[in-house]
Amino acid sequence: MLTEEDIQKLQDLSIEQVAEALQISVRHHKAICPFHDDSHPSLTFSATRNRYRCFVCDAGGGTIDLVMHSQGWRFYESCIWLARRFGITLSIDMNYFQARALKPQPKPRTSSRECRHSESVDIRHLQSLVSQPVLSRDATHFLIEERRLCKDVVHQLGITSIDRPVPMTGNPNGSWFNAPSLLIPYRDTDGRLLSVQARYLGSDKSKPRFQFPKGSVCGIFNLPVLTTLGNGEPLFITEGVTDCMAMLSAGHKAIAIPSATLLKPKDVELLKGLNLHMFPDADEPGERLFFKIKELLPQITHHQLPSGIKDFGQLWASRNVKC
Repeated sequence: MLTEEDIQKLQDLSIEQVAEALQISVRHHKAICPFHDDSHPSLTFSATRNRYRCFVCDAGGGTIDLVMHSQGWRFYESCIWLARRFGITLSIDMNYFQARALKPQPKPRTSSRECRHSESVDIRHLQSLVSQPVLSRDATHFLIEERRLCKDVVHQLGITSIDRPVPMTGNPNGSWFNAPSLLIPYRDTDGRLLSVQARYLGSDKSKPRFQFPKGSVCGIFNLPVLTTLGNGEPLFITEGVTDCMAMLSAGHKAIAIPSATLLKPKDVELLKGLNLHMFPDADEPGERLFFKIKELLPQITHHQLPSGIKDFGQLWASRNVKC
């Protein structure tokens, strides 16, 4: 696995030297932009920020982004190319990971029972973003120090993070994930990636807390857990992903539905006959959500949170347990 230190080494490389290595001719901190039909240099480089940006097509980023987007490579291919080109030693077997990165990937199959997506959901690109999870300082503070979630749970779910905006597709001219954010993979029951949800960790109130790529329709988080349930084993439903991770940290099996999103008919079919339980959030929307779910899945059992606790995530964190 690439460490945060590995990635930082690659990000610290001179952005203009990386551009020249990619045969992008830089003159006076400008170049012809390779991301659109450019006749006058519109791609600019900042030596102080070590980033690039095109003021025509709005493509931008750091050293790894420049390699990914100019060459059409995935994250790991780009990191390995940078390391080899500039003589950087990484904490991985580069031959192994290069072979793995270059291995042809099967086209993802979509289960109509669990999630559907339009052509705008670039699964291959999203896979490159989450294939080797790394937690930034912001992500570590939020998940481990503040929410006190178990590191093993975070790792098993494939939660990763970004500390700079990244495109939602391989086309940098489209929508971007805001940063700093968690990147949360949504998978079908067989573990195939369906989409990625970003959970914003910054302080800018104008930015949405949650983002999905356009076209994503994912109703349940952590669907692979359904294949591990024993006969009659309890399954907890939580309202959000972090509450789900808290429930998993507590040793329970759990799924989550996106906040304020009701279960859809296809989701109900998956959950019929299961031994379901829920700690609704301690507010009117949380209770309303529970009773709506109970109309669809009458077997669900209600559990009451202690007084003064707003959700299960807070309950878990308040116990001050270290995993």
